[in-house]
Amino acid sequence: MELLFYCCCFILILKTGYSVRHGTNLVWSMNPLVNGKARIVGIEGDPNEWIPSGNVTVRHISAPHSAWQFRGLAFHFRQKTLYWSEKSKERIQGLMLVNRSTTTQTLYTGTSGSIDGMAVDWVSNNLYWADPKYNLIMMIALKDNKTDEDPFYRQIVKTDLESPHGLAVYPQKGYLFWSDWGFYPKIEVSDLLGLNRRTVVSDDMLSPRGMAIDYKENLLYWVDSHKNTIESVQFNGNSRRIIVSHAGAKFFGVALFEKYLFATEQIDGHLRIYDKNTGKGYINYQLGYIPYDVIMYDESSQPGNSSECDELDCDQICVNMPLTGPRCYCGDGYELQEDQKTCVASNLFIQPAHIYAIRDAICQYPANFGHMSLKNVTLDKQCFIKTRKGFMALAYDGDQRTLFYSENSTKSISKVQLRRGEYTQTIVKAIGIVKGLTFNWMTKNLFWTDSLYKWIMVSRPDGRFQKKLIADNLVDPLGIAVHPGRGELYWSDPGRGVIEVSALNGGGRRQLPITDLNHPNHLYLDCTNDILYWADSGLNQVASYDLDLGMTSVVYKQQSANFYGISIFKDYIVWTDQNDMNGIHIADIQTQNKVRGILHPQTGHALDVIAYDVLNQPILDVSCEENNGYCDQLCLGLYNESYVCACGTGFQLDTNLRSCVSGLVRDNFVIAADSYQKQLYQVDLSTGDVHVIAPDVTHNRPIAVAFDPVKNQLYWTDNDRAEGKAIQRINIEGRQADIVSTLSEDSIIDGLAVDSVNRLLYYTDTGLDRIMVVAIDNTLICKTVVKDALDEPRAIAVHPLKGLLFWSDWGRNPKIETANMDGTGRRLLLNMTGISWPNGMIIDYKEDILYWVDAKQNTVEAMSLDGKSRRLVVEESDAHYFGITLNGNNLLISDWKTNYLKSIPKLTKDGGSSQITRIGPDAFSRLNGLVSYNSTYVLKGASGCTGVFSCDHICIPLPQNRFVCACADGYEESGFKCIKTDANATSIDSPGKVKPGSRASSQYITYSNSGLSKGGIIAIAVVSVTAFIILIISAMFLFTRWRSGRIRHQRLEDSPDNQVDSFYRITFPDKQQESVSFDSGIDQYDQTHRQ
Repeated sequence: MELLFYCCCFILILKTGYSVRHGTNLVWSMNPLVNGKARIVGIEGDPNEWIPSGNVTVRHISAPHSAWQFRGLAFHFRQKTLYWSEKSKERIQGLMLVNRSTTTQTLYTGTSGSIDGMAVDWVSNNLYWADPKYNLIMMIALKDNKTDEDPFYRQIVKTDLESPHGLAVYPQKGYLFWSDWGFYPKIEVSDLLGLNRRTVVSDDMLSPRGMAIDYKENLLYWVDSHKNTIESVQFNGNSRRIIVSHAGAKFFGVALFEKYLFATEQIDGHLRIYDKNTGKGYINYQLGYIPYDVIMYDESSQPGNSSECDELDCDQICVNMPLTGPRCYCGDGYELQEDQKTCVASNLFIQPAHIYAIRDAICQYPANFGHMSLKNVTLDKQCFIKTRKGFMALAYDGDQRTLFYSENSTKSISKVQLRRGEYTQTIVKAIGIVKGLTFNWMTKNLFWTDSLYKWIMVSRPDGRFQKKLIADNLVDPLGIAVHPGRGELYWSDPGRGVIEVSALNGGGRRQLPITDLNHPNHLYLDCTNDILYWADSGLNQVASYDLDLGMTSVVYKQQSANFYGISIFKDYIVWTDQNDMNGIHIADIQTQNKVRGILHPQTGHALDVIAYDVLNQPILDVSCEENNGYCDQLCLGLYNESYVCACGTGFQLDTNLRSCVSGLVRDNFVIAADSYQKQLYQVDLSTGDVHVIAPDVTHNRPIAVAFDPVKNQLYWTDNDRAEGKAIQRINIEGRQADIVSTLSEDSIIDGLAVDSVNRLLYYTDTGLDRIMVVAIDNTLICKTVVKDALDEPRAIAVHPLKGLLFWSDWGRNPKIETANMDGTGRRLLLNMTGISWPNGMIIDYKEDILYWVDAKQNTVEAMSLDGKSRRLVVEESDAHYFGITLNGNNLLISDWKTNYLKSIPKLTKDGGSSQITRIGPDAFSRLNGLVSYNSTYVLKGASGCTGVFSCDHICIPLPQNRFVCACADGYEESGFKCIKTDANATSIDSPGKVKPGSRASSQYITYSNSGLSKGGIIAIAVVSVTAFIILIISAMFLFTRWRSGRIRHQRLEDSPDNQVDSFYRITFPDKQQESVSFDSGIDQYDQTHRQ
């Protein structure tokens, strides 16, 4: 029997039927062909009665206005609730079918608007739905007290989905079924958490859509809207059969009740009823509307109850698996606690999400920002790093949840773990203008373009082992993308209007054969499908290039758009625009419709954008995967699935082609501490070649350096050493470092100075505000020489032959002070007016001139050792000087704002910056302390602390050829010995090699220091000691002179402005505490209103 059910009949029946009521109902959703309101319609009663008789009672729920569109349906019979997806507001809603209620509950807002498949797990009280645009399956807890503003949901299936539509659940067996009619149509099944996934049917399918389960027969039914069939199969994929084949039907939804199958079809707007066993047709209702989903709202369809989950009383989500029983789980963004019930908000940023840089800040939006509600959304709440540092380029490591970004203002690249409360870490300094970043997640290498220096670089993720890959024939390198599986690197150069590709080592460079290019900006690489996308602001389009087929396509075009940053997420394209359209935008690739634009035209400057999603970084078969290819430093893939090892600055590849080695020179060099590349570099001043000192030592943040020419040893400080802060030393040709002093956590050592004549090491501690001296030959002996009235002591320099100590203090009252080397006779040498940051210092022993650099005033200055004759040496408009050293007649300077060393003649006057020359390559990041050595300029002199007299602990030279004995901290002098007075002080063994009568006390002793004349030394010996001692002193003198002819003495260096490195706290949007707003205007852009 066929019953024509036109709109007029429908209205007549609805007048008497009123709204859909709780009870047995066949329910379907439908939308008008042209005008009218969408409806959810129900035929009330047992189909065994109304199908044979043809007498039906129809009730309906009508949309409040014509914009609404109902699609998917589900129900929870015990809770008397009907659920639906609504397209216009892109949400999931529910309505209790009691007392003719019209009060809806919105469970979730921000679906794609194309939700067709929905199902309720009535045993665990969860609702599932499939989103064919975002290509995921979600579940949400059906909590009575939850709203769409704080739902507990989980994305349970989000991989290998192309267009999921139908959905069905069998709680008692723990099955979740879904249909997917993507490129490879199929039906799959998993457990209730999306795990243990397998394919049920994949052959002879086109567009599988609506699904239903026969719980008694253990059969799955579905419709195929392109094959025009209704089919069934066992859960294991066996016994598949076609029940109905109806040409031109375009079936959409299917429902089941006992022997009846109910199907909606959209070509003619029918509801059809069949026999599930024979396929015989019973009734065809012509609706006059376009029907969508259909369900059988009936108690027999949901046997059992949720009592076990109810008793467990989970905080958020309960899932009752057949094998494990009920267990508690948390929604996305929450973590389960030890009680296995309670959930607390996770500090980790949720993946996936969209992150974009707006120069003043870095901001993020949820993955579904194209459909999310903008209620109470401000730009300030969405931005989590807001330090106005010129943020430009972005990249990420999804596995480690780490974001990399460039700062144009500070000329640096930083990283931060995307976790609330984390701090950022600068990893690369002295960059030019980095507009593009990309991360090879398989080999853990970071690549970037630099449009100022016109090169492409690579490093490890901590900034170490930087290497220049490409530096020729680049005009404005911008976007960059890496394909680990193909071993290829891609970049755009809008200055030349090209996109190029090379192997990951920079070899095999070639231009992609793309003719339709104007101004290519950022790139996006789909490594799964081998498709490269780019934004072209000159052609107002986003285009793609198939890496296998060599075909170019226009993906999306909009004449009013200036596409800059670009990302692809599921079925959507996301981009940034500028000027009047400054903000982030999203469009549907398939429909070519603009979904949304979020504008902030007066705030920031929208630049790079990424889809922060670990699924965009799939596991690929790469040659470097195992143990970094057994490469010491960098493993770089090639086209032919092989690879090469490469080395960073200061290293050369060994003959085994895997190890990185470093050769050193023995004379005429400068040593520099690079805190971002985490290396101690030696630069050959004759050739400019760079070598690495102590390559086997792990550095974290080396700052100050000093050199002992007597023993050929380098001293340095590491203020972030993992094992604890320390001063270390090593023979520059050695491989093992020694600990000189272990420091407290509060110590910050920015300045070091070696007195090689008297065997002393001095350092400033700006953390504890003190100046210390250590005996080089017995480093257990350590004494505080200055501890009062120090604010921020930084650089330090010593004059061993004059017994003088000099240091800079960049505190509130910046100044340079001097004192005797034991801390007595302290006086102010130079009081600096205004704001100054006196950093590095060096003494010209030949001319008795003190040189220093000022990081605030961008100057190099000089004065005599008595504080007179102050003069300006160099002044630059944009610099941040840190370290300074002297090599012959040239001053060598480190500058945080450049990636190379600077040299200038020491006699330069009046700010002669034109005389600055570059030393070595432009390959450094942040150079701090400097120290140089040239055997020609080694300081020579005799020490009164060696020979006739001996101090129990430490001998300190003083002016006028005097010296004084002193005891280490925690000891006091008693006669000629140092007695321990502090039980916590380090135990120190007495030298014990000189008779007591030969020891000296703290009384000042005068000695001659008129040079290295043999007659002078003999004259001193004749007056005071026997001929035997004269012989010993002469021997010692000759040995010292022989050693000093081989190497040299130099001084120390220092640190930066406030701290050596700066860190900035992430202020992730927090409901409990909002950050100070810097701008909060957001406008929603609707394309239909703008064109």
